[in-house]
Amino acid sequence: MLDVMSQAQNAIEAYSEALKASSANIANMNVPGYKRIGVSFQSVFEKVLSRGTAAEGGAGGTNPRQLGQGMALAQTTIDLSAGDMTTGSALDLAISGSGFFIVSPDGGSSFLYTRAGNFEINASGTLTSNGLPVYGLDDSGNVVPITNLPSGNSANYKWLPNGTLQYTADPSVTPPVYIDTGYHIALTYFANPSGLTQAQGTSFAETLASGSAAAAQGPGGAVGVIKPGLIEQSNVFFLAESIASLELQRALSANLSVIKLASDLVSSFIQKLG
Repeated sequence: MLDVMSQAQNAIEAYSEALKASSANIANMNVPGYKRIGVSFQSVFEKVLSRGTAAEGGAGGTNPRQLGQGMALAQTTIDLSAGDMTTGSALDLAISGSGFFIVSPDGGSSFLYTRAGNFEINASGTLTSNGLPVYGLDDSGNVVPITNLPSGNSANYKWLPNGTLQYTADPSVTPPVYIDTGYHIALTYFANPSGLTQAQGTSFAETLASGSAAAAQGPGGAVGVIKPGLIEQSNVFFLAESIASLELQRALSANLSVIKLASDLVSSFIQKLG
């Protein structure tokens, strides 16, 4: 009975962790750039009582005697499939391809990477993604924060397909006269993006598994192309995630029932001894 209770306990712990991931996915289903966390399981602690015997002298052998296996959490992975694209402001960008925007939480001492292109301009005139400064390429090709922008009004800006950010003092003029701001959006990519780890907001940090980010570059090639005026939404599919959550809850309930049954049997045996 103790083995039964131990297997059920391991399963409950694994399913509880998976339910946390599923709950986080559902909570972030409307967050631009959020990437779903997937969970997988594995069998562990196999218990084989007999390996079986071969047939000899015309007599049949015996099959192995085994009592099955327990289970545990195998791994969690980031699902980097693209989310749906919706219309945003003139300042927003989406990426069609495997690239990431580059942001920094500490003024460029370290970098994070995101697919959230719902950009804003803060009070300092800096382009931000979820509060983090967005980095671009200046006319010399240096990686720099996109800052000192002349207006906080997103309608005054537009992105060209090559990643150039342009500005107009009066978008109501027909046709509006745009000038280059001197910035171009910087994109990067990873050899193993599934190895990234979640960081601040909807951004990701590189790990040994992901490898280092490729050199920053403009749109095109390995990073993909940009879609001005669009925002990539979360890739969480609510119905599928809800069904997965229900299945995890059923599994938890079933294993709790196993523990209760084993506990009742042990209690009954002890009472009989007394």
